[in-house]
Amino acid sequence: MRTIEAVTAIAATPRKVWDVLTDFPKYPLWTTYIQRLEGRPVVGSRLKVVLGPPGRRPYVVHAPVLEATPGARLAWAAVIPGAGWLPRAIYTGVHEFVLSAVADGGTRLTHREHFGGLLARLVKEGPRGADEGFTAFNQALKARAESLPTGRR
Repeated sequence: MRTIEAVTAIAATPRKVWDVLTDFPKYPLWTTYIQRLEGRPVVGSRLKVVLGPPGRRPYVVHAPVLEATPGARLAWAAVIPGAGWLPRAIYTGVHEFVLSAVADGGTRLTHREHFGGLLARLVKEGPRGADEGFTAFNQALKARAESLPTGRR
């Protein structure tokens, strides 16, 4: 199984980071990797995610929300663009953001995607540009959360 992961320390509470992370309409103001995110962070709902890894053409993914625990974890099912019909034995994936409180009142953001199934075993690298995209997204989220006054997203 392939995992892509980027971890970032953010000088803001997990709740504030969550508020920025789940304010989907404002994504175009602060991030370039996930260019657009439509839907609601509610378990069972579907998200429309427009991803554009650095230097690559964006693609659209429609993914069900698997978990949405405020201030803690947002996760959705990862899919291959245009191949959401594939059975789990062929391809599985989970894209997640885990927010952990740290002693100084800040947040440890872990942004990862796990890939499994037969196709994941054949492709060792994962999606091209994802590593750089995850890091870029985390840095943009950090800058946004740290720059906003408390109570604003």
